[in-house]
Amino acid sequence: MSANTVSPQIRVAIADDHPIVRAGVRGILSSDRSIQVVGEAEDGQSAIALIRKGGVDVLLLDLVMPGRAGLSLLRQVLDEAPELRVIVFTAYDPVSHKERALALGASGYVAKDSRPAEILDAIHQSMLRPVQKRVASNEGEPHTQLSLRQYDIFIRLVRGESVTDIAKDLHLSVKTVSTHKVTVQKRLGAQSVVDLVRYAVQHQLVNPDV
Repeated sequence: MSANTVSPQIRVAIADDHPIVRAGVRGILSSDRSIQVVGEAEDGQSAIALIRKGGVDVLLLDLVMPGRAGLSLLRQVLDEAPELRVIVFTAYDPVSHKERALALGASGYVAKDSRPAEILDAIHQSMLRPVQKRVASNEGEPHTQLSLRQYDIFIRLVRGESVTDIAKDLHLSVKTVSTHKVTVQKRLGAQSVVDLVRYAVQHQLVNPDV
């Protein structure tokens, strides 16, 4: 090996369905000589196939992709590769999702509008910390099966936001939010928003004084 050859220390894979995002992240990572991009995936299925091949230390994972996505994808990735450091990399950034992702075992959570230095720092920090232990005690609970959008609407309803306000903030129609509300109530066995609040407090998803 020549004196000018640098041995990559951290092998990183990028899972995002937008080619321009992957190209941008690849460019950022290439500025750090201790990082090597070893693979890319454009959907959930290809992300799983990628990590099954091995040779990846850190996976930058977008939670919103075609096919298998969201926290169910994160669970499968961590089931398949328990020692993998997974950094959730997303434009969809409510605090409730960050908390869930970290509880499931993600090693970090970085918004897509973060500065390049923050992305690089998240990768390096993930390698300094031990792999996160997963919180599995409530993994089979109904709320863990909600999609990211459904969970976000659920928490917003619990915090007292109206369907109209939620629709405006998320740039959705009132009808769409109402449909999600009905689905959430059905999945959580709730008849009303009061029942949703009771469920959220019981499962420690919000503070009791919401």
